[in-house]
Amino acid sequence: MPIIRQAPRLKYNSLRFSVKTANMIEISTNTEKKQWNQYAAENVAAKYSHLFDWGECLATTYSVRIFRLAAINTQTNQICGILPLVLFDPPGKDKRLISLPYTDAAGILADDSESGRSLLLAALTLADKLGADHVELRQDRALQSFFQQQKTIDSWCYAPHHFKTGLLRPLPASVDTLWADLSSKVRNQIRKAERCGCIAKAGGVELLADFYAVFSENMRDLGSPVHAPELFQSLIDSESLRTAIIVIYLHAKPAAAAFVLLHNETLYNPWASSLRRYRQFCPNMLLYLSMLEYAVNNYCTWFDFGRSSPDAPACRFKLQWGAKMEPLGWHVFSRKPHDWDPRRESLEYDNWKSIDLERSRQDGPAIRRWISL
Repeated sequence: MPIIRQAPRLKYNSLRFSVKTANMIEISTNTEKKQWNQYAAENVAAKYSHLFDWGECLATTYSVRIFRLAAINTQTNQICGILPLVLFDPPGKDKRLISLPYTDAAGILADDSESGRSLLLAALTLADKLGADHVELRQDRALQSFFQQQKTIDSWCYAPHHFKTGLLRPLPASVDTLWADLSSKVRNQIRKAERCGCIAKAGGVELLADFYAVFSENMRDLGSPVHAPELFQSLIDSESLRTAIIVIYLHAKPAAAAFVLLHNETLYNPWASSLRRYRQFCPNMLLYLSMLEYAVNNYCTWFDFGRSSPDAPACRFKLQWGAKMEPLGWHVFSRKPHDWDPRRESLEYDNWKSIDLERSRQDGPAIRRWISL
């Protein structure tokens, strides 16, 4: 297991910006956790990834610097927008500010376009101070039109990227209605999993080892370096993040598993895996039904399947569950004459698929640390 050290105390924690706007917006980088989370809780567009502890867990696990920009209306002294950023500085590669790495979307969250622009200008100012050549803001459909109005800012050039899509589906009020909404093909595959002896369990830290066993093996089989187990432990230990683990067992052995987070009446699924040797028994079908039922039973109105490439098999798999594709944009501001395309990174390496499983678990996190996807 690689040594994961706690992130250092940041040199720029007390840095403040003064951005001239009509309403005198000031940008602070030392907003207290309680105030930050209160804003994220009250803003209906906020995701779990906007919460203080999500960024903190990423920063602590991988020893990266995190900055939290908060727009303050000086007339009311209230937060009117937030933007979490991580300084991503892989050895020998471009230095970037990202909101946030390893995350689908955690970009600008603001009450209005003026607050949003203030946060964007502050992010570019911070990039200047840190010597970063790129600012990469990962946003869902919110603020898409806003970025089109920010194409030219001083010495920065702007490029939007839409090579990934989000997938969402609305949820009914009962699991019976949920079941009736599914196609006959999907229901038959779920019944097959149950006939073969698959059972579902939902819980917390007591299921972490089984989740990681499935997740890490599946990542190896896909050719992807795996996240550190400390990341999932810290997410579970968080006081503000509402997490759960769902595991599908086949004859007492974990065959499929997922890690989910609940925020603002939406259940998010950033990580789900199933083992290839059990594919014929359809444990992944029972896994997705179990996640959807968990969401309904916890009064969620939406289920977020996570991101996919629009033409990938994973995307087609999610669409059969009633998911609809939603815009997911990664908005990149690059200092001229530099440019950055997020597609230069990859999570798939053919030689990784043949590596020994235990070695993949040992060596994977050190590599995954510098892949921002």
